Amino acid sequence: MKQLRDKNGLTLEEFLARYDPDKYRHPSVTVDMAVFTMLRTEGECDLAVLLIRRGNHPYLGTWALPGGFVEMEEELVDAAARELQEETGVTGVPLRPFGMFGGVNRDPRTRVISAGFFAVAPMCSLAPGAGDDAADASLFVVETSLEAASASAETYRMTLFGRRILCARAQLRYDALGAQAAQVPGEMAGDLASDHGLVLFSALRALAALPRERVARLLTRDCPDLFDDAVEALDRALGAIPTEDEEV
Repeated sequence: MKQLRDKNGLTLEEFLARYDPDKYRHPSVTVDMAVFTMLRTEGECDLAVLLIRRGNHPYLGTWALPGGFVEMEEELVDAAARELQEETGVTGVPLRPFGMFGGVNRDPRTRVISAGFFAVAPMCSLAPGAGDDAADASLFVVETSLEAASASAETYRMTLFGRRILCARAQLRYDALGAQAAQVPGEMAGDLASDHGLVLFSALRALAALPRERVARLLTRDCPDLFDDAVEALDRALGAIPTEDEEV
């Protein structure tokens, strides 16, 4: 069978032998994970997300979603599972991709593009502990509210209750194809590191797109008597976020 040659007369094998991967500057790739579960305090159930407090530069001391760099021979989902375990000790949660985040200035070290993954863990199944470059790891209760709206955009505020109270904001911007999550102009993520307000809001949108009953059933896998409470908790945390058929 005749070998295919490019315009320079090279076969694929010859092209690859001469290819220089360092000829062009290229961005680094990371993963960021939003792991959700349910907390029960004072008789009430609440949706919660796992955060770490960064122990190294950049964003030293700031709360963030767990994450880190992808290795050269590693699938994205494997990198997500590895980084989650290294930074928080959490393992065994199915991870689902929900978006890519590539703002030019999102990381002061270099150009970084991140793949977002989210997971839902049954209540009482997480025992996070800080590891790797995380100084702390903890669960924060999530509340989301609509802060402002116009014909072309809606601004949402996320309030996170845990070791301290954190606030972050993100937008839904509308065009002819519908809604797209975006950063609020002129700011990064509020109290969260980098653009993690946008990443978290995008993960909440992905969670809100799933049937409430399916998510509640997973959250209460080991305590089914709390199923109705879990549905109510999801409604409180996610109710402000429009579903696809509710978007402008």
